[in-house]
Amino acid sequence: MLEEYKTKNRFKKLFGFCVIFIILIGMIISSSSILINKESTPEKLGIDKSNKLNSDPIFDIIEMTDESLLYDYLEELTVKIGPRKVGTSSCEIAGEYIFEQFENMGLETRYQEWESWTPRHKRFYRSKNVEAILPGNSKFNDEIIIVNAHYDTVPDVSGAIDDGTGTVAVMAAAYALSQYKFNRTIKFVAFSGEEYGLLGSRAYANEIYEDNPNLLVQLNLDGIGYATTALHSNNVLLASTEDAKWMVEEIKNVNKNYDIDFNIRFFKKIAPGGPRQFTSDFHDFVLHGYEAIAFGGSEDYPHWHTPEDTIDKVNFGYLANMTKLIVASLAHLADIEVYYPQIRISSPKRGRLYFEDVTLKKFNYARTVVLDDILICTYVKPGDASIENVKFYYDGKLVFTDSDAPYQWRLNKRSIKEHAVEVILYDKKGRTARDQVTFRYINLFLKK
Repeated sequence: MLEEYKTKNRFKKLFGFCVIFIILIGMIISSSSILINKESTPEKLGIDKSNKLNSDPIFDIIEMTDESLLYDYLEELTVKIGPRKVGTSSCEIAGEYIFEQFENMGLETRYQEWESWTPRHKRFYRSKNVEAILPGNSKFNDEIIIVNAHYDTVPDVSGAIDDGTGTVAVMAAAYALSQYKFNRTIKFVAFSGEEYGLLGSRAYANEIYEDNPNLLVQLNLDGIGYATTALHSNNVLLASTEDAKWMVEEIKNVNKNYDIDFNIRFFKKIAPGGPRQFTSDFHDFVLHGYEAIAFGGSEDYPHWHTPEDTIDKVNFGYLANMTKLIVASLAHLADIEVYYPQIRISSPKRGRLYFEDVTLKKFNYARTVVLDDILICTYVKPGDASIENVKFYYDGKLVFTDSDAPYQWRLNKRSIKEHAVEVILYDKKGRTARDQVTFRYINLFLKK
């Protein structure tokens, strides 16, 4: 009996050891499979690889921009509110709606009130721009990026494409980006008065210039939601100032790296001057020496300023993709190190009357008058290379080269007419940056 008991006991122990061994083997196999799964590709896990396992928040920002959000905003502006001619109650209601949406996003929101007499229409206008601010949070927070559109329309037109699409893209960008923090400050602005001579943007650009902010670039959105063919639905046109072309290349990289897949074409250089009625809200920013990029569709819109400019003309898939490109570009530009040099003419400032380097009067607009000689001063910010020199041009002719900071030149020539002074910066990598100011110059007695 004892031997039989011992034999049974051995079998029990052996069986127990076998069970434990089997459990351990199972745990090892299970653990190995977990390790393998952790290293599996997104395709094997059934994960959309474009999400990159949430390693880059720009992918999440892009996903927040959808057609339903844009449609809701645009329906409110164009169907429920309707035509938004500047100076009317409907324009005021539209401004209040935009203000409320910005405020609900937790952004620093304000009205900028403006008033202007327009010789072209022979009347006085008064209205409001709406501004929302997402403050920067690092060493770049003194630099700003502005994205804007105009919410007003011509009379009796609901303005779905012009410029309801741009306005709702600004609002959607604010919604997505307001949930994140960036190095640079981003300002979302809805202008009124565009249809009557760019009145709101002129007042805003003047204010920005007087406050002397470090504006990296202004992105202008006007008429961005029209496409009736597959070809046009895949195309985006960009226009920019000369010194913003490097940022256009960054936008092209964003388009590629985040799988937005537009065919982006650069179609126009933006330069100061030209009639106000044939341009858009970037006009006064460029007059003040700021850089600008304008987004546009590639298909001609046949219903500009007509009652047929209605919400049914909007291609919401195209508008959503365009807005994805815009919000991704904003997020990218708000964080990157600027590797291109920058230069601005700091004196004479636009909108001033000067005598012997002293400001005698400020004008409402960007015209400048200089009496007597004047020191042309520059503000220079290097990129990732040191400065080689700054060249000064007077009416297109090279007159001086300065290789040492603070890079300035005294203008002392006889004149009674308008002239242009241009400065071109060259860095050690051969990159350039430029600025130009045009002013009435009256100087009859040269100083020695």
